[in-house]
Amino acid sequence: MGVGQQRGHLLKLFGVHVDQAFGHIPYQVGSSLTEKRGWRDVDVRLMLPDDEYAAYFGDFPQRLVIWNLAWTALGCDMTGLPIDFQFQDHTHTNEEYPGVRSALVLTTDDLPLVNVKGAT
Repeated sequence: MGVGQQRGHLLKLFGVHVDQAFGHIPYQVGSSLTEKRGWRDVDVRLMLPDDEYAAYFGDFPQRLVIWNLAWTALGCDMTGLPIDFQFQDHTHTNEEYPGVRSALVLTTDDLPLVNVKGAT
């Protein structure tokens, strides 16, 4: 990932917040994932099951724009990166964008080791 170690950790933390809000893991996609240099933004996508996507945004296209902007702003603020966040539906996304995806999750390997005084 070309965003650097510290910003990469913050990006994963942002992903945890998205997952907690929607119950689905977001993915980093695009050039910031595959290139060390030359990318202009960090593409983050939350692929919702088609029925959930339709329930959230089907009859309200402006809601999609507003929610994309809101989560983009939060991601930019949390990470200091130029985030481009978008909600997408599974079927269309899998058909149109079959590229590389990286799940934005934190694992125990991402957590710092803590030395607690007096611990055995």
